[in-house]
Amino acid sequence: MTSQLAGQGPVIAASDYVRAVPESIRAWVPPGRRYLTLGTDGFGRSDTRAALRAFFGVDAASIVKAAHHALS
Repeated sequence: MTSQLAGQGPVIAASDYVRAVPESIRAWVPPGRRYLTLGTDGFGRSDTRAALRAFFGVDAASIVKAAHHALS
């Protein structure tokens, strides 16, 4: 997995499950790479998957926003 993450720039990991899932690969991110995780970590919500992803900030727009932030 480390070779897959070799290179430059930030790594953004997102899950529509708890944030612990993308955090579990942090150990394989090469030193010096910025690593951001996005996850839900919420309880008691009921809606469509798309609405929940938008609410918790793990949808495509939120990933793009995180990438822009990490690059700045």
